[in-house]
Amino acid sequence: MGLKQFSNLFEYFGRFSFIGAINTALYFFSTNLIIFFDLASTIVASNISYGALIIISFLGHSRFTFRLQNQNISQLKKFLAFSLLGLLISNFLILLNSSFFLLSSYLLVMIIAIVIPILNFFVFKYWVFRA
Repeated sequence: MGLKQFSNLFEYFGRFSFIGAINTALYFFSTNLIIFFDLASTIVASNISYGALIIISFLGHSRFTFRLQNQNISQLKKFLAFSLLGLLISNFLILLNSSFFLLSSYLLVMIIAIVIPILNFFVFKYWVFRA
C-alpha cells in the first residue's frame, strides 16, 4: 500500500469514525436507557436501538464518510444486509453471554459497540460503497 492509498484510507477512517462515534453513542445510550428503565431485556433493547439507527447510519456513511452524491438501491440493500448480519452478531454475543459468560449487560453492550463498528468499516468501504 502506497502513501497516497494509506492517506486516503486514513481519511475515510476518520470520517467513518466520526459517523460511527455518533451512531455508537446513540446505540450505547439508547440501549442502556431501555435496560436501565427495565423496558425490555438486553437483547430486545439492543435490537430496538440497532434497528432505529440503521437509516441514520446509512445516510451518514453514504453522504459524509464516502461522499456519494447519489445513493442507489443496491447500496441500500447491501447496507441493510450487513446491518442485519451485525444485528445477528450482536444477538449471538448476548445469547452467548447469557449462557456462558454472564458479563454485565452494560459491559456486553460496550463490547458490541466496539466490535461491530470495526467490522462495518471494512465491509462498507470495500463492498457496500466501494470507495
